[in-house]
Amino acid sequence: MFEQINESIEVIVKFQDNQLKPVKFLWHDKEYLVQKVNLAWSSREGRTKFYYFAVSDGANYFKLRFDSENLSWMILESYSE
Repeated sequence: MFEQINESIEVIVKFQDNQLKPVKFLWHDKEYLVQKVNLAWSSREGRTKFYYFAVSDGANYFKLRFDSENLSWMILESYSE
């Protein structure tokens, strides 16, 4: 089931090889461990650069966004079977 979300979340990241990589995130009081980053890309809207991550926890898929201007994270979408 696909769901469009657009909610703020808390994310733990690591910096590896000059790249930002989400490790786990908290959404609705549940912790999700990122097992795989399937795709990562960035885009600009005006002067703000956004970093996007398509991730999975082994059972579900999520699209996360990091806002480099205000240093905040959002979960944009989720997909589960």
